[in-house]
Amino acid sequence: MAESLAAHLRLRILEGDLTDGAELPTEPVLLQEYPVSRPSLREAFRILETEGLVVVRRGKRGGTVIKAPALGPAAYHMGLLLHARATSMRDLAAARNLLEPLCAEHAARRDDHSAVAERLRLLNDEAAQVVEDGQAFTGASVRFHEGLVDAAGNETLRVVVGMLESVWSVQERGWARRASDEASYPAVERRHAVLRAHGAIEKAIEAGDAALTGKLMRAHLEASQLYVASDDAPPVQVLDEYGNPRMDARD
Repeated sequence: MAESLAAHLRLRILEGDLTDGAELPTEPVLLQEYPVSRPSLREAFRILETEGLVVVRRGKRGGTVIKAPALGPAAYHMGLLLHARATSMRDLAAARNLLEPLCAEHAARRDDHSAVAERLRLLNDEAAQVVEDGQAFTGASVRFHEGLVDAAGNETLRVVVGMLESVWSVQERGWARRASDEASYPAVERRHAVLRAHGAIEKAIEAGDAALTGKLMRAHLEASQLYVASDDAPPVQVLDEYGNPRMDARD
């Protein structure tokens, strides 16, 4: 009964009948709606909570809140799998090199490619404003790439590559912290080269030139990933030394 009820509620969440952030009715109300026992109802909640589809608040202010599927948790579980397999940064970078240029090419083919280019230009301008601060610059550059993936237009590509990009981003931010602490972060001249590369990609998208966009994107990734995916880079890690998540919660 618990599995059957969980399946029914799961479908309602996935199809939007139960919306993200909304609170489920109280137990007495649900027990009137569904002919199950209280233990079965609570077991159904536990199933959905394990899947990350609800958050059960206990105590006087208790209740069950809907949590629709999001990219962040999915990326976290993808990262756990790569972490468990001791996946190298070179391996992760190779996958990114294959998939992210496809997103850029799709962005250039969109009917509204000029508007996409304008959004990317604003993100690159934000990176230019913090070019003197290594860690802040990395964060802004990450947002440019995330924006590029999000602009792909193909929903499946956005989700799949978005998960990969989230895993990569947390590795890149970790590298930026270490490099800043060790005073080995690339010089400002190199950061300006990144800004120029981003600008060239944005202009190719504005022109609607998918072939040039893909070519520029591949060259940029191959050049920029040498730092994060160096020979001495640790394997993919989404948990710190205490077993806590290092992943950013990105929706």
